[in-house]
Amino acid sequence: PTSGRRTMASYVIAGKADDPAFARAEFAAKQIEAACPNVYFQYEMKHPDAWKDFILSVFRQYDFHGFNDEFGGPLVWTHEGELVGNGAEFVQKICIEKFGIQDLPSLTDPLFRAIAADNLKTVRLARHRQEHGPAFAEKCEAACVRAQEAGLIEPEMFAEKRRTLTCGASVEVWIAGAVQGATTRDRVKIDLGLQVGNVGGDEGTHIAALHPRPLARKHLVLLPKRLVREEPFSPDDSSNPELVGQPLVAAGGSETGRALEVPIRDFRGEPKEDLGLMDFTAAMEVLNGVGGVATWMGLRAGAEFRQPLETHLQVLPYPVHSQGEDCPLRYPLELLFETALRDGAQQLKVFPFKHSFAALPFREGTPEEKRKQPHVLGQAAFDAYEAAKATFGEGSCSIAFTTSWFAMLPLEPPAEGSALGEAWLQLPPPHPVALCGIVVAPSLPRGFPETAGLEVGSSTGKLVSTRALEEGIPEGSLEFEAASREVRIAARILGCPAELLGVWAKA
Repeated sequence: PTSGRRTMASYVIAGKADDPAFARAEFAAKQIEAACPNVYFQYEMKHPDAWKDFILSVFRQYDFHGFNDEFGGPLVWTHEGELVGNGAEFVQKICIEKFGIQDLPSLTDPLFRAIAADNLKTVRLARHRQEHGPAFAEKCEAACVRAQEAGLIEPEMFAEKRRTLTCGASVEVWIAGAVQGATTRDRVKIDLGLQVGNVGGDEGTHIAALHPRPLARKHLVLLPKRLVREEPFSPDDSSNPELVGQPLVAAGGSETGRALEVPIRDFRGEPKEDLGLMDFTAAMEVLNGVGGVATWMGLRAGAEFRQPLETHLQVLPYPVHSQGEDCPLRYPLELLFETALRDGAQQLKVFPFKHSFAALPFREGTPEEKRKQPHVLGQAAFDAYEAAKATFGEGSCSIAFTTSWFAMLPLEPPAEGSALGEAWLQLPPPHPVALCGIVVAPSLPRGFPETAGLEVGSSTGKLVSTRALEEGIPEGSLEFEAASREVRIAARILGCPAELLGVWAKA
């Protein structure tokens, strides 16, 4: 990198980033800078592939002679264009004889190999940034700041956030407003200002967009490009509940004036809309960039209660909890998960219902250095998903995964119009981030029989039930049909996160 004080530099040191000799010259120059504040250095650290063209241009510009076309550097000269020489000559003439810097480590010292390795990483990152733009984490942060300033993001509001100790682990319950019931909305428009960029290999199979009502800062939705269309806003969009920035748009204040139209991911109607390898690879690219946990819920049955964005793969960057910056955990169940990974456990003691948990199953022979590559991680997560489906079937499920583990909760939605169908709409399965310890639930007003001082579930042991079950009304009786549709949900379930998560778990 070039020093910001180039105009005051006394010397220029140029070399290949991966050269220990350049690293030694750089190290020596910094000793001089520390001892002599009025002496400055400009560092021209080049990628090995760019070195030859650069140094030949220096030879021509300053008329330096005595070097062949294969000179490997480093080279030092003054700001005025006076040649000092190679790295060894710089150390002898300038460091030792002129400034009295003694006891420099020899060129073979491992320190300089380590510095050279770091230097090479730096120039590779700079080259990648130049060719492909900023790193994903930078683009995500910049997009989030812009969206917040434009009023395109409105964080989900919660009436209360509770922490409960369950099986030695702290689990949080975030209580929101009442659920909206069934929805028939099959698509939504979000402001184009929420778009972060393309992810998913060189082809960019997905669009990463900021969630307009995030659960965590920089909460992302990964949208398959084959499903999404870019369109202008229209007057009809004023009724779009997902457009947090709609008043701004209506006033002509949108930065883009355009939107992404996002349809539901029709997992229940189209078998091809099941998650595939490209989805997991895109998620892993994002997880590598920003860290966090990826989540998804797929429903094959049951009334649809989610808005279209909630049918797509999501990433919640760390930290995912409400315990503040001083908390060392990235998500509430992190210590429990780390213990399970260490022990090779396939289930978690905190969940008393059917589920699966496993370290990502890398394929045999995968080198360690490749296990951080998005396509390798994506293949491992996809394999874990397929293995879980082989165990639980191809039905509804919630999943969560990171770059180290995968978890699945198989779901058993009630049939639409069934006795428990109304309970499903009043207390639907929580967002799949619940699998790492954040259970998002609607508020539950106390109803009969709790208002009469009695408890729901006293006769059945169930915290979600119906009057027919609670009162033992026999099927086929005149009262059964009406009683079976009177849902009874114990308000105390909000203090029982495991039970809350397990209400619709597959039996």
